[in-house]
Amino acid sequence: MKKILILMFVAFLGINLQAKDILKTYNFKDSKGKSIELQTMDSGIYSPTFKGKVILLAFFGKNCPPCRAEIPGFVKLQDELKDKFQIIAIHVQQKMSQTEIEDFITSHSINYPVIPATSKAFDIANFVSSKTGWKGQIPYSILLDKNGEATKTYLGMQSEERLTKDIKSLF
Repeated sequence: MKKILILMFVAFLGINLQAKDILKTYNFKDSKGKSIELQTMDSGIYSPTFKGKVILLAFFGKNCPPCRAEIPGFVKLQDELKDKFQIIAIHVQQKMSQTEIEDFITSHSINYPVIPATSKAFDIANFVSSKTGWKGQIPYSILLDKNGEATKTYLGMQSEERLTKDIKSLF
């Protein structure tokens, strides 16, 4: 009985410590209206929506040529690794209408969630900037392990091979 109580206390303590690590919770609607929850933490950004998956949080702009150029590689990675991996794209340029963002997604065959430019999206970008020193250049991506801890950051367009290697190292 004592062992059970000790284990319950340790588990409770672990849950409380993890909860204290959460700085803020954001609820987004992606471009298709699906809910995505992101939680900022001192060590990164966690998504209960994609619990247990490695996440690539990709900041982009529709008028950014390198951002558009890396989309086909992202689409391929998302398709090939979908069971253990999730891309979440956050648009950080000027706001687009719902029709504009839907047209952009369709024209690029995007198969991952896209969070439109909103004040909450800019809050996440500002959080990332405060933690990493990012100055807003795009494309910019953060690779998060299954617990939401930032493992790598990428400034500029990255090769599909490099991303695949880094992502698979976290499975």
